[in-house]
Amino acid sequence: MKKLFLTLLITAASFGIAQETVKSKPLKLKYTPPAGWVAEEFGDKLNWEGAGNALCHCAGVKFSKQHKDGKMNVVVYPSTQAGLDSTKRNFVGSLVFTDVQKFDKTKNKFFSFEKKKSNFADAKKANEKSFDVIRYQTKVEDHFYIIYAWQENKQLMSPQTEKELFEMINAIEPL
Repeated sequence: MKKLFLTLLITAASFGIAQETVKSKPLKLKYTPPAGWVAEEFGDKLNWEGAGNALCHCAGVKFSKQHKDGKMNVVVYPSTQAGLDSTKRNFVGSLVFTDVQKFDKTKNKFFSFEKKKSNFADAKKANEKSFDVIRYQTKVEDHFYIIYAWQENKQLMSPQTEKELFEMINAIEPL
């Protein structure tokens, strides 16, 4: 009985924490991570091109969620027009986005996106093909967002995985 009560208490607590809305004025974003997702902002919030972390020498936010088939990740980089030409936003740590010409236009509740499906190459492993990834790019007023969504799984991205990743992207909105 104690184990059941403890399990219910932990589940309720994690559900409450996961539903907390964060308003990040420096990144001009508001987000409410769905249950199981964890958010971590990084970089110089006042200068998007300034110091960052191991993911990028820029500002942003990383969302992650443990999953039985491999960790799920969504990384959001805010940028000005000038920052779009910067190579650093093509990387997430040592993973570099393999650009493709083909793209789709898509929308969610808050953004209209240019959506590209491709893969990452690992710069630390002689550009060996890595995970399937979706890159979204959108413009809001005078700034842009580049969003990468992937699962740490060497298999092709399934429609269910894409749906779960898009659920996190739907939880992000501009301020």
